[in-house]
Amino acid sequence: MKQPTFPNAAAEETKSEQNQTAPKQKSKKFPTAAELISHYQKQGGLEPAEASVKVIEDLQNALVRVASSSKNASSKSKLLADGRKIDAISGRLAVVDAKLETKPGYVETFALGLASGAALNGISAVWPHVTRGIGQVWSAVKSGTDPSAAS
Repeated sequence: MKQPTFPNAAAEETKSEQNQTAPKQKSKKFPTAAELISHYQKQGGLEPAEASVKVIEDLQNALVRVASSSKNASSKSKLLADGRKIDAISGRLAVVDAKLETKPGYVETFALGLASGAALNGISAVWPHVTRGIGQVWSAVKSGTDPSAAS
């Protein structure tokens, strides 16, 4: 019978075996939605729609467990904080909804385009007359204030 050289050799061998298996556990990936659905179809004999519902229920339950488990806050303060977050989100959604309702639709946008086009055509028709009038006012002021013209 062979004696270990130091007393904890068996324990160290067990630790080394665990260390060899530890990287395998860390690299474990979460299953995709398609993998979960196929798992429920195979295990439970469910139809694709029923398996999808089961996956959604499981994910919702997991989300509730994660959200409800808080190490630093009591359950009351957690519920109040969640309520405040929900209130803030619903307020933001109300603002976005109000902004979307004030946006013009296709008909209003087309009417605005026609009106702006007519306004631009009107301005382009009037613009030469306005510039000519400004030029006449400018020349009248210039001739009235010119000291050489007064002599």
